[in-house]
Amino acid sequence: MVEKILKGIAVGFALLMVTILVLYLNRSDPFGTIPGKRLKGEEVTELIDDWTFANQYRRVNVEVRPSDPYSVNAGYFVDDGNLYISSSKSRWAQFLVQDPNMRIRVGDKLYRGRATKMEGAHLEQARKAYSDKYPNRTPEQIAERWFFRITSR
Repeated sequence: MVEKILKGIAVGFALLMVTILVLYLNRSDPFGTIPGKRLKGEEVTELIDDWTFANQYRRVNVEVRPSDPYSVNAGYFVDDGNLYISSSKSRWAQFLVQDPNMRIRVGDKLYRGRATKMEGAHLEQARKAYSDKYPNRTPEQIAERWFFRITSR
């Protein structure tokens, strides 16, 4: 009797794991901290000069590595109409340094972009704008982040 119960539990667990694996392999959008693949949405072809409209959204989705899309939920901020994303030295940020071509989803629309990693005076300006949007972050936390300005392409 106990053997049958344990066998049933094992079969149920195996089916659950297969289901999770299938869902993971067929994902598109990121889910929480789990990265996704190619983002879905309506692609906007016009160039964007002022990203202020993005302020109405809590988060954006970033798709990097066009050859094998890898997408994540990302924090962002807009400063003087320019769109910035920030990250720790994460996997997706390293992909972005290797290939700055990317797509970003704001709301339900996708925009093609190019990321420029901020350095020098531009980095200090980005850190200041970031601390204005996220005042609960310590200077040490901000100093550890990478900042990218996104330009439309």
